[in-house]
Amino acid sequence: MDRRAFVIQGFVGAGSLATARSEARARRPASVVSKAFAEPLPYYPPDPKQFLTWDGGSGPNRAYWSQKLLLPWANPGIGDWLDARQIAQGSIPFASATVTGGSIALNVTDLVSRWLASGLNRGFYLRSTQVWPFEFAGRTHATVTARPRLQVVTDQGTTDVECSCNASWTPSSYLSKDSRNTFRVAQGNQFAGLQFDLSVIKGAIRSAMLVLNCLSLKYPGTLEVFELHPPEFRIGKGEHKPQLGLANAYSYDRGIAAHPSVVFASDFSDLSKRRWQSGVVAAGSMQLTDPRTGLTQLRGLIPKGQLLGCDLERNLVKGTASGTTESVENELYARYYVLLEDNWGSEVDGNKMPGWDARLGWWNNMGYWQATTGNGGLRPTGLKVRNAALNRWEYQGASIRGHGGTRANDGNPYDHLFWIGSYVYHLDQPTSYGDSVTWTGTVLGKGRWYCIEQYIKMNSIVGPFDANGNGVAVKDGHLKVWVDGVEAYERTDFRWRRNPEMGIQGFWLNWYHGGTAPSPRDMYFRMDSVVIARSYIGPRNESI
Repeated sequence: MDRRAFVIQGFVGAGSLATARSEARARRPASVVSKAFAEPLPYYPPDPKQFLTWDGGSGPNRAYWSQKLLLPWANPGIGDWLDARQIAQGSIPFASATVTGGSIALNVTDLVSRWLASGLNRGFYLRSTQVWPFEFAGRTHATVTARPRLQVVTDQGTTDVECSCNASWTPSSYLSKDSRNTFRVAQGNQFAGLQFDLSVIKGAIRSAMLVLNCLSLKYPGTLEVFELHPPEFRIGKGEHKPQLGLANAYSYDRGIAAHPSVVFASDFSDLSKRRWQSGVVAAGSMQLTDPRTGLTQLRGLIPKGQLLGCDLERNLVKGTASGTTESVENELYARYYVLLEDNWGSEVDGNKMPGWDARLGWWNNMGYWQATTGNGGLRPTGLKVRNAALNRWEYQGASIRGHGGTRANDGNPYDHLFWIGSYVYHLDQPTSYGDSVTWTGTVLGKGRWYCIEQYIKMNSIVGPFDANGNGVAVKDGHLKVWVDGVEAYERTDFRWRRNPEMGIQGFWLNWYHGGTAPSPRDMYFRMDSVVIARSYIGPRNESI
């Protein structure tokens, strides 16, 4: 456990009660979390363009068009293209030429004209009819005149546009290659995507020629040019209209706790046990007051060289004197706001983020659940069991936390964006560790607030039941997610429990680096406006 932590209550984990008490005593500094006014955030550039393929090592591979953002191909292995008729995976190329070695030029006037007219420059997709590879000079090749170029003639003159990307991948590898120096194309085995920045083109286009230089080949063959067809993504809600919920009736959530569906609502003005019944935040975290609204944010930190940034939890279910659950929560919504600061992101590993806790474990005499499964490689069984040696009941539950992506640090134009998803422990996980589930097509950037809402409905249980009340888990557990009020993910076949006494323990504001590898730098995030409810909450009403 992080020794630079502000303890709100003894750490809730799988250790012994004595260890928990010892850690709590050792980590209870008087005032580690400081208070300040929220400073204006630095300027962040507008959202980047779609379709920026990358060749530096975090771009295409057999599964993904963008390994950085975990954006998958519709057709794994070979990738996705449009032909000259705009038919997906069609057979009619925009251009073709015989490769015999040295320079070749392909007439791509029609395709470039359409890109300039529409503003949708998806890039070129190259494939070959020759099974032996053609090796071409890339955009960083030592021989400058051999590099790919797009020669465009307009009514204002001729422009040689330098290549901004010459990515290459193979259906046999999940490795994204650094193909900036050279790239290969071979029938059924190696493919390439090339891009050129057309913003430098002025005037009415008359012709466009794609010029490439083949450095080596075994036999001649044909090179074909199609239009690359990458997947699209959105940053937060993108251009979509948000789905509003109960929060829309309350300006900045003021008074929202009085709504009959709301179970819990809080900003971070109160970090006491009264509000957050378990957990820690790393030293260096701050409570920031927004002068405009008067509300309090938590500026959290995952410190360099450490793992834990925040472990706050709002528990919803207590235990009885006999160690069983006092009540059961089967279905809930939870929403929070998050902002990633400029230094956010690790090239070492991804990070855990807030989500649901259904681990339970055993109820100790300090008044909280001590987990035994559901995180840290401890596979859940979904069972209620009797620990005869310690004379107690234990629930072997699961967790459903959020999950965030990594930096690439290879020049990727999307390196300030991060994929987001869930890290789910469940009964059908293939290994001892939870499954990383991506909310495909939705990413987060830095320097702006995002509203993340997660709905969970625990799976059903049917008989026969054993002496402890354990039955058969039905594959109907439901997880659904909205980002900025727009649906980002849904799955309806999870199994988390086999005993009807098990349900949702609480909402877990867990920020954790990895894994086991420590954070390579101080990484700051902010949180605000947490609400747990029995109906859809939706984004804040931000009118004052």
